Amino acid sequence: MELRVGCSSWTSPAWTGRFYPEGIADGDRLAFYATKFNTVEVDSTYYAAPNPYVVRGWAKKTPDGFRFALKLPRDLFDAKKDLSPEAISSFVECARLLGPKLGPIVAQFAPWFRAPPSLDRGNALYLTRFVEALPPGPQYVLEVREKGWFTEAGLAWLGRLLGERKIALCWSSLTFVDVPPVVTGDFAYLRFIGDHETVPSDLHGEIRVDRTSDMKRWAETLRTSGLPDAWAFFNNHFEGFGPTSAERFQALMR
Repeated sequence: MELRVGCSSWTSPAWTGRFYPEGIADGDRLAFYATKFNTVEVDSTYYAAPNPYVVRGWAKKTPDGFRFALKLPRDLFDAKKDLSPEAISSFVECARLLGPKLGPIVAQFAPWFRAPPSLDRGNALYLTRFVEALPPGPQYVLEVREKGWFTEAGLAWLGRLLGERKIALCWSSLTFVDVPPVVTGDFAYLRFIGDHETVPSDLHGEIRVDRTSDMKRWAETLRTSGLPDAWAFFNNHFEGFGPTSAERFQALMR
């Protein structure tokens, strides 16, 4: 298995003096980060599509072999709005400016995106149209966070929808719902998220909660999955300090 482990952004102010040297310029953080990890999940693209100039800059600041996982902007898959395949394609074309450094593109649906009682209508119908609107080429990941999707019927439905297109169902480590490690693509994508209450932002900067048992469980799941490729990203909210959590997971996988 080729495993890539990194963090869910590189811009946390809590990392200064702990991960980044004191006084480092904002524009130098990515290049420094890339000396420690070979991948990053770009959280900022969830809130707004990046400028092509910025995307080209990310590619220039990182070494060969580095990979970016990009979140699809949330406005492009809001179930209360009409889908725009053209807008989705525009984002993907911008992401392609990363060239060989482009990793998976992630659609992170919110916890209130619920599975409908009947999987042929409502949000299920929307999800079907959304998947059909994704341009071919990149690897895609779908993250849902509501327990209704993880019933026997919901997982069977997701398996058919995503499996036909080899879109990976995100394996999310959350405190409010158990996500089963169902394989729908030819790679695994793990997000170690936690929650925003156990370790709030003002406590970031060091490990505050020991979630070794959770990491061990997912490490064993990866080892036995039979998948050739895997990605794992750590949020500060998971334990309090994403870089250390990522390093601990790397050690567990070794």
